[in-house]
Formats: sequence, structure tokens, C-alpha cells
Amino acid sequence: MRILFIHNYYQQRGGEDIIFEQEVAMLREAGSIVETVEFTNDGFDGSLLGTVTGAALSLYSSQSARRVEQAIDRFKPDVVHIHNLFYTATPSVIQAVKRRNIPVVMTLHNYRLVCASGMLMREGEVPCERCLTKTIPLDGIRFGCFRDSRLQSTQLTAITSLHKLTGVWRMVDRFIVLTEFARAKMLQSSLGLRPDQVVVKPNAVPDLGYADPAQREDYFLYIGRLSPEKGIHTLLAAFGATSQRLKILGDGPLKADVEKAVQQHQTIQFLGHQPRAAVVEQLKKCRALVVPSIWYEGLPTVILEAFATGTPIIYADQANLRSIVGDYGTRFLPGDAASLRQVIHEVSSGKLSDNTAQAIRGQYETQYTSAEIAHKQLFIYKNVSPAKMANEYVI
Repeated sequence: MRILFIHNYYQQRGGEDIIFEQEVAMLREAGSIVETVEFTNDGFDGSLLGTVTGAALSLYSSQSARRVEQAIDRFKPDVVHIHNLFYTATPSVIQAVKRRNIPVVMTLHNYRLVCASGMLMREGEVPCERCLTKTIPLDGIRFGCFRDSRLQSTQLTAITSLHKLTGVWRMVDRFIVLTEFARAKMLQSSLGLRPDQVVVKPNAVPDLGYADPAQREDYFLYIGRLSPEKGIHTLLAAFGATSQRLKILGDGPLKADVEKAVQQHQTIQFLGHQPRAAVVEQLKKCRALVVPSIWYEGLPTVILEAFATGTPIIYADQANLRSIVGDYGTRFLPGDAASLRQVIHEVSSGKLSDNTAQAIRGQYETQYTSAEIAHKQLFIYKNVSPAKMANEYVI
């Protein structure tokens, strides 16, 4: 299969960039012929002039459309897969692809099309769905949800609102979301999408290797950003009132709160930001991974890595995490330190069996390996372009 990927890099490298690069490599390894058209936001400097100019350029870019048309004419893809369009690429590239009568698939890594923050949350309101169903969501401007700037939030809201009004998103043949929860939210949203337009395909993670339960040590582990929506205060309050050990890996705005907790409680250890190999080693040795997030999350890579290593998971019982982890983890009430503390006690008093760890590992083997995700992705492509591929792929 011939696949043309389109991706717009942000000025700061993020998770979307990594997933885009991983998918390109994964599909090439699976035997597909893949080319890319890549854009950057280097011209958007965040100044008043840059924001005003960017607002106009982000609505429609004939230059971006031409680049994509030229790539299509040269490469002749069976399908075009878009990862990010903001800001240089613009939805003009969707129209360019459809002018060539090529199917379009687009991954939604977040809720940016319906929420200025992209996360269905804002400071003081986690989660937040004020803008989810509004065609012109003014609350995102009111609260300066994008980069804490009303000006930049106005720019983004104008872009997404106008594109909703023009119906450009309905030109996309398939939107890929990461979880069933995200699918339900997007179908509920102001985008007006059809149920058959939105499909679920998670990300893949490398096989980190199964960890023998007999080799695990007596401590719990948190890996991630140190920020309020991640439930850090709940985590610290719960472990501050137990004798159980906790290791924290990561960095973020609540670093000072974590360091204060370390000074007050000898059982809490802060390791800061660590190299990937060190993170994996800690994950394989811990008694359980704790995921205390109070926001909806997307599809946390650390949970998939816990599956890969057979690591038990303790998680906040909110809808999206429940759709990911389900009965393969132990739940507590979101934001409730006493509830988390009770679960910590229950888990620490038991012993992880090889059967349980293997069942957790089974989630990875059946759902998140590169081979499985490539299979699902090719199946999505096949269904948007059946005439070209009906005799070429057996799924």
C-alpha cells in the first residue's frame, strides 16, 4: 500500500511528533510504501503581529495545498493520513487531497478541534466540557485556555469555529481516536461527525520485556508530569499517611510540592527526570504503577508500558482510564486520598502472582504490539479505499 503522511510539527517537540514518526517506521516495516509531507511552525513567534498574521494564514494556505497536491501527483498514494494541521499546513490540505479523489484519514491526538486547551480541562475546572458542544465556544477565549492567552485563544477559536462552519471536517473519511471514551466525546461534540467516521485505534509501544513477579521490590511508582491535573496532591497526601514506599519520576510545576513531601516523609523518594532505560528498570521492579490523574487523559504510554511488563496498575476511577485499564487494574475514587490509601493497603498486603502478571501482559500482546497496531491501521485504510485494495489485502 502507498501511504502519504502529512504532519505539522509544533515549535516544541511533543508526543504527536513521536507517534507520527513511529507510525511511519512501523508501516514501512510492515511492507507499506510510505512518504511524508512535513510542515513546521517556525514562523509563528507568539507576538501580537505574529498572532494576527497567523490567524489569517491558519485559515487557509494555498502554498500548503500546492505542496500536498504536488506530493500526491508525484507519489500517487492510495490513502493520505494526517496527524496534525496546526498551524502552517491548515485544513486546506484536506481539500487538496479530496480534489485528487484520495481518501483522507486523520488522527485526533487530543480535543483541539473542540477545546482551546486541547485537553477538556482548564485551571480550576478539571475536567471541563464547557466548549465541547458549542460551534463557537467563547469560554475558551474568556478563560484564555490556549497558552493562558486570550489573544491566542481567540485566534485558535476563530480557526476551529470557521472550519466547523465550512464543514471541512466532514470531508475526512475516517478520524482515528485512541480510546472508546474519546470516540464518544467526539461524536457528542459540535463537529457533527457521523458514527462511521470515527474509529478507535490505539498507539503501539515497544516490547519492554515481561518482568518476573519474584524479582519485584516493595515500592510503588509514579511516572509522569508533576502538575495538578495528574493528581499529584492526591498521590502525596495518600502516601504521606502510609508506611508504604513511593518513588516519583518526572518533572513539572509541582516539583516544589514533591520536594517538600520528600523532606516530610522518608518513605517518598523523588528521582526527577530519568533516562528511558532507568524509567523502564523502575517500572519492572515496582509493586505497582499509580496513575492518579483527575483529567480525562488520552492514552498514557506509561499504562501501555505497564501492560508490556506485566506491572499492576492502580488508577483513578474516571471514565477514560477505566476504558483503558478496566479490570486489569485496581481503582480508587479520583481526587480522594483516603480511597487511594485504602487501595495501597490492599495491594501491599497481597502478593502478585505470575498468572495475574501474565494476564496484564496479555493486554499488551493482544492490543498494543506494533504488529497488531499496523494490522488495525491497514484495515482502516482498506475500508476507506475498498476499490483499490479489496484484492490486495486480506485482513
